[in-house]
Amino acid sequence: MRKDRDFRPLAYLIIVLGACLAFAAAVVPFYETGYLLRLDVLVISLLPYLVYGLFTDVVRGGALLVAGVLVFGVDLAVKIPERFMHYNDYASNIIYWVPAILSAVAVVILAIGARRENRWYGESQAEEISKHHE
Repeated sequence: MRKDRDFRPLAYLIIVLGACLAFAAAVVPFYETGYLLRLDVLVISLLPYLVYGLFTDVVRGGALLVAGVLVFGVDLAVKIPERFMHYNDYASNIIYWVPAILSAVAVVILAIGARRENRWYGESQAEEISKHHE
């Protein structure tokens, strides 16, 4: 049995920070009277972190950290200019398609990481597969 580093605490931190960023991007100014919660932006912004969170039990090695840093870094790079610097009611639609692409990229990276760590299959199947490869 291999003993790899467990990056799940950092993954949970990335998920919490991503959820906070998604909420901050979804709360938008409503004229000059207050703020409006855009549920469409909130749901699509939470999607990459939901996908990432689904893999935290399957992947524990470096792939988990790489995928999380990539998802959060790109998400931060998109949302800061879109919401906080040049807000125009998300007319460019970048806020919608970037999280969808990030979700797909996270699935690919984490699936490769799960396969490499032999966690994609159950432990008994992983042992059988490793015996056949020897």
